[in-house]
Amino acid sequence: MAIIQIRSKKSNNQIFTKLIEENKLRFYKTAKIILKNDDDIYDALQEALISIYQNFDQLKEMKYFSTWATRIVINKCYDLLRKNKKNVIPIDENIENDMKVSQFDEYEIDKYGIKKAMEYLNEDLKLITILYYYDDYSIKEISKIVDIPEGTVKSRLSKAREILKQKLGKGEF
Repeated sequence: MAIIQIRSKKSNNQIFTKLIEENKLRFYKTAKIILKNDDDIYDALQEALISIYQNFDQLKEMKYFSTWATRIVINKCYDLLRKNKKNVIPIDENIENDMKVSQFDEYEIDKYGIKKAMEYLNEDLKLITILYYYDDYSIKEISKIVDIPEGTVKSRLSKAREILKQKLGKGEF
């Protein structure tokens, strides 16, 4: 019996590792949208991975791993934001603006001005947009990840599209 449990645990670890490898960029992009600061991103991702690993046995169907794990990543990011809000130190506004400019460097979308246009979206719209267009989640999956109705996801996507269309159309960059 003990040999079966050891093999099962080893098999679970291999599956877990494979799933993390397949989703690591998606998790990073999602955390980057919420946190922006690389140190905070890595802290939140580390906490999320620990939580995902500890609760991996509770996942009933592997096909939901990505949405389930992304929800954990988002929760850990928001936990870190709440924690950091308590420790806010005012910084020079110019430094803050410089940090915002580099927010989407990894998406290689600068030549169309999308990176700049995304800065006009509030955090909720930005997160939904990234999950849909960059992480390729369906509306149903985003609904589960963010824990809002599908209709709300659709309306937020629509609102984000309108804002982006307006900003890109005016060439305000």
